Amino acid sequence: MKKYLNRLILNDMRRAIEDFRLIEDGDRVAVGLSGGKDSITLLYALRLLRDYSNMKFTLLGIHIDNGMANGFDEIEKFCGEQNIDIHIEKTNIREQLDFESSKSACYMCARLRKGALKRVCKDKGYNKIALGHHMDDAVETFFMNMVYTGKLGSFAPIITEGTTSLIRPMVYVKEESIIKISEIEKLPVAGSSCPLNGETKRDEVSDLIMDIQKKYPDIKEKVISSLSNVRKEGIWENLKGEW
Repeated sequence: MKKYLNRLILNDMRRAIEDFRLIEDGDRVAVGLSGGKDSITLLYALRLLRDYSNMKFTLLGIHIDNGMANGFDEIEKFCGEQNIDIHIEKTNIREQLDFESSKSACYMCARLRKGALKRVCKDKGYNKIALGHHMDDAVETFFMNMVYTGKLGSFAPIITEGTTSLIRPMVYVKEESIIKISEIEKLPVAGSSCPLNGETKRDEVSDLIMDIQKKYPDIKEKVISSLSNVRKEGIWENLKGEW
């Protein structure tokens, strides 16, 4: 296996998996595939861990088709070449959204997709749902909660409801590493026809963090370190009810 894969992503994923006990032997792990670079990189990295590590787990890619991803054929082809099973679930989510309200549309789209993902995983007997959220997402969520809701916390690396757990194995991985891997490995990415691309509050917070980084380049690492250092007191868990 190429050494840069360990340096850029796999070492950080192994650390998160160990710190939060995200994947254990015998788990059936389904990756939620949106069509973007994050989820396809997660799927590829988990395939490498499945095939080249001591972890013994089953892997599946699931795409909840909300009518806004274009060019998914290349991702299906990639999964076949990587010996990864894939399931595509057709939905009418797009027709249920009010795009006049970006806050409402984004929230509802995420909730409906996650609900469909949970249902498909349960039907297929998968006990872990892996999402492609990374370090930058965790930091942005931390700032969004402070700025917009007055809460202190970010999403949890693992949330368990009954027999199903949602996991985020890339929580220690930088977005820049994901971009490098997706480009070097030529991972397929589907386009998006979402009319709200680039117009969300998360984009505004991302711009804010970029401004802070100009003076404090390691701000993202410091936020993640802070969250990790106090996780036993529950700061990761403040939003544990939010999938």
